[in-house]
Amino acid sequence: MNLTIIHAIHSIDPAHGGTTEAVRLLSRTPAHLRSVVISSDDPETRWGSDWPCEVRLLGPAKSKFGWTPNWGAGLGELLQPGAVVVVHGLWQYHAVAAARAADKAGVPVIIYPHGMLDPWALRQSRWLKLTAWWAFNRRVFRLASCVCFTTEDERRLAAPKLRNIRARQVVVPLGVEGPPASTESLRLECEPSHPAQSGKRIFLFLGRLHPKKGCDLLLEAFARWREAHDAGRTVHLRFVGPPCTDHFMQRLVTQCADLGLKMDEDVSFAGGVNGRGKWRELAAAEVLVLPSHQENFGIVVAEALACQVPVLLSDKVNTAPFIEEYSAGLVADDSVAGTLQLLQGWSAKSADEKMHCRENARRLYLAHFDMEKARRRFLDVVEDMQAGKRC
Repeated sequence: MNLTIIHAIHSIDPAHGGTTEAVRLLSRTPAHLRSVVISSDDPETRWGSDWPCEVRLLGPAKSKFGWTPNWGAGLGELLQPGAVVVVHGLWQYHAVAAARAADKAGVPVIIYPHGMLDPWALRQSRWLKLTAWWAFNRRVFRLASCVCFTTEDERRLAAPKLRNIRARQVVVPLGVEGPPASTESLRLECEPSHPAQSGKRIFLFLGRLHPKKGCDLLLEAFARWREAHDAGRTVHLRFVGPPCTDHFMQRLVTQCADLGLKMDEDVSFAGGVNGRGKWRELAAAEVLVLPSHQENFGIVVAEALACQVPVLLSDKVNTAPFIEEYSAGLVADDSVAGTLQLLQGWSAKSADEKMHCRENARRLYLAHFDMEKARRRFLDVVEDMQAGKRC
């Protein structure tokens, strides 16, 4: 019986960041397996045309809920014996459509919440999510055979919501593919692109600019740190990633002016980058800083580790326990004071201590976040389900 893995997701818009990237990475399977990604995106976007598998865009969706009448036809012949449906994310139509169709066809379902059952996430648009839970998402979980979490902390935080759900719960950490070249060569490529930052130490924020990511905390903590420490004057804070809205982008620019941070000299906003450009930014950084209020995994964390870049995280990023265990960076709470503590703590380290952190970062990546290992863990779960075993 041939295995077909059907990944169902609301959207594979690259601007959505982590979940989209996780699906792209998991969809790269050995040649003897069939992998198909299905979303509610408009086919005219051509998103996924360069992905390592078949991609079906079933939109355009009629609303933010993602409803489109094309899911039945899109799943079509895929729901045959040997298929497994993997639902990525919640709250939108793709989860309902894929789970119900799979159940009707007798095909097992895996759910990847991707942090959407975290208490912080549930508080955002609380009443809409509560209504959606009782209207259809609870049913989606009851149809599932397995729920996959990317970290043990994500599983623990989701437990209250799933206490009456019988589906087996497993932790299947994600991974990332390593950089396309050596860190040193990527760093040399990056330098001519940013002459204004020449000679400065780069503290990097990489990801979607969104209130949950703590961008405002980082700006305020950085301004305070520079005022109190001469070392801060040699550092450039670089934000790389698309803003969630133009309004939020303007808020950050205004905040920089209010804090006395000079654009391009002290702080820069590079917009979104992909492919080799992303790896250049990581390679050029001294540290990655991510003071998020909630992050179920943080793929960018694993990407930084792959480049031997230590990470400064809030304790709300669920990969933070790995960072502490391996001494691959620093962890503090998701506040201005906590973020300032991260900057001060890193600044206080000696050159030897920073070198050890860089070595530990790569060691952590190879031990836990190498993509081949992560993909094998995922396929083990899928193959067990296809064989009729509990995952």
